[in-house]
Amino acid sequence: MIFGFNTDVTGKDAVYHVQTEDRGAKHPVIDSIIYLSGRIVDRRQTSYDPSQVIPAQIEEMVRKQHKELVDAIRAGTFVPTGNSNSTNPPNPSGYTIELLNGADLCRDGQLCFELAVRENGKNQAPHNVSLELRWVVAGAVSESRTAPLGEDGRAGAAFAIPTDHHEAVLLVRAQGPAGKEFSKFRARSASEPV
Repeated sequence: MIFGFNTDVTGKDAVYHVQTEDRGAKHPVIDSIIYLSGRIVDRRQTSYDPSQVIPAQIEEMVRKQHKELVDAIRAGTFVPTGNSNSTNPPNPSGYTIELLNGADLCRDGQLCFELAVRENGKNQAPHNVSLELRWVVAGAVSESRTAPLGEDGRAGAAFAIPTDHHEAVLLVRAQGPAGKEFSKFRARSASEPV
């Protein structure tokens, strides 16, 4: 089982979303991704040797890394680098998740997301990849589902437009032989300032 945390943190300048998890024995990394308005502004990774630690130690490493970032944001000492990977060179394995229709989400009274998944380093659609979607309204998951990827690496999903809230978030996880990748897409009502 993968262990991790997701926290929205109010800093002195903005509200950040911090996501920290253990990537598992196949990819032994404690990975923290920091988002601002749905965009990755920083990433912190700590590698470990799975043969040298027990699960309780890994959980403690995840807690510690997550807490350090949350505390730095709250104290106003966190400075986002703007890099999606600030401590290690980019990893050629893994996936990239794109929102293809960010400017045109509303259709037929629903929010329709058109997503594309690509395996990093390859100019082709990935195979054997599962896509998990979580629709978050008012800070709570209101719906979870999987979405099949087409042969072109694309998937679509539609959700009801939240009536009582001005913002909702789509959390997307792609998982397959090359690893896991997470993306977060915010949907705001037209009356809300961006």
